Order: sequence, then C-alpha cells, then structure tokens
Amino acid sequence: MNWLIPAKTFLLGEYAAVAEASALLLTTSPCFELILRTQKELSGIHPESPAGHWWLKQNCEHGLLWNDPYAGRGGLGASSAQFLASYLAHCFLNNSMPDLNQMLDAYYESSWTGKGLKPSGYDVIAQSQQGCVYINKQQKIIKSYNWPFHDLSFFLIHTGVKLATHHHLQDTALPDQIDYLSLLVDEAKQAFEQVDSPKLIKAINDYHQKLTELNLVAEHSLKLIHKFKKYPGIRAIKGCGALGADVLLLITSVDKAPTIAQHLRLHNWTILATEKHIHSQAQHINNAVFY
Repeated sequence: MNWLIPAKTFLLGEYAAVAEASALLLTTSPCFELILRTQKELSGIHPESPAGHWWLKQNCEHGLLWNDPYAGRGGLGASSAQFLASYLAHCFLNNSMPDLNQMLDAYYESSWTGKGLKPSGYDVIAQSQQGCVYINKQQKIIKSYNWPFHDLSFFLIHTGVKLATHHHLQDTALPDQIDYLSLLVDEAKQAFEQVDSPKLIKAINDYHQKLTELNLVAEHSLKLIHKFKKYPGIRAIKGCGALGADVLLLITSVDKAPTIAQHLRLHNWTILATEKHIHSQAQHINNAVFY
C-alpha cells in the first residue's frame, strides 16, 4: 500500500498561520510517496522526526519507505507530508477513518516541544486537501480552489537554501500586525472568488512588503527578489514559508511565462512547480472540519 502526498507552498499567510489566522497554500506535484512495508524499519524517515517519533510510538509491526522527488530540498512540506502519510497508513492498518482533528492533535504532540511558537499545522492540513487551500482555524474554515486566473502563471523556484522551520519557530516571537497580514490573505481569497488578477497581484506584493518591514525575509531572499524584480514580465514576487528562505514565488502574465521559464532554465534555476502542477487528485481527509 502506498500514499502520494502533494508538496505545499505558502502562497500567502506564513506567520498569520501561526496565530491561526488566514493563509492560502498551494499543493503541487510531483508528490511525495510513502510505502507501507512488512519489515519494521523506517527508510528515508528519521526516527526523531515528527513522523518517525509518532510511528515508533504506535508500536506498529510494519515499516515505512519514503520517496522524496525533491531530494531533500527544503520548503516543500516533506516533514508534514511524512507525518500525514504515516497517519494515513496507521488508519489503514487499523481500519479507521482519517480524522482531521485527531491527526492535528497527534501532529502537534509530535512536532512541538512546548518551546517557542507552536507550529500552525496548516501545511499538514493543506496537504490533506487539494488545489489552492484557504485555511482560517480561528473561523474554522477550510476551502479549496482551482487556479482561476487564466491570464496569470506562477513559478515556484528554490533558492538553494534550506531553513529548518521548527528551529526558526523556537527562536521567533509572533510578529506584530498579524491582523493586517491575515486581511491581505482574505483579499487574495476574494481575488480567487472574483477571478480578479490585479487584486491577487496587489495582495502578494503588499504581503511581501509587510514581511520585509517586519524583518521576516532572509537577506539572501531579499537580494534574489530585488534581482528578479528587474525581469520583464514579473508582476508579483515574494519568498514563501519561514523567512521566505527556501522558495520564491514569481507571478507573471501567461504570455510572458515561456520567456521567463526559458530564462530561469538558462540560469540553472530549479523550477519546482507552476500552475500546471497544482494537485487535483482526491483529498486524503474528506469533510475536513475543525472542532
């Protein structure tokens, strides 16, 4: 038995998510893969990771084999995908229905020591769903969207730097102006519902600007963003995830996308995903609602 879990990227909402406010995440392929094995060993999953720690605690007689198409590149939700997949495997072995809140409780217990900011869990929530996932835990909302902007393309590219989010959260205080960050995410949600491309572009650029003002963008990402802003056709850009360190989001018009893609490949940038890679397979946890 195997499970395919999409990669995730924060379109908007990193840090707002930590306060259980609004966030929008992209789920994309290629997917991570977890294979259930009859041998008890873990392969590709560190025993001290959230998934490894939790699986071993279950005293299960089966083992797990992990396949990562991104070869360990950070920022794509490998750790949360491991946890979700191991939880689904446990449900399969116990013939039980996956439950969002049960999964989240187990995730928090396995991924947070009690020091620093508690992980939002938004990554593992999004990866249990499909498409572009809007989450607001305060308001108990989870909603998935397709990419409706026929005039816009996006590129997710890797900076080449890997930041351990859980370590970052241990040493970071919740930033000011969470309400403003959450409001910008809600503006983007409206853009999805209204198919309003200029509104989405403004929300992304404003979010990046606010993160920059709050000193929540890594220096190397700021330099790259400044460089990419000079590309003809780039309409919005931001770093994604903790300090925007691992992944950059570039938004361009559809007609400019082939030229941008060619330029990125020519300069040896790794294109992780575009709007064509949005995950559209069946969600792993149906009827997902918060307590």
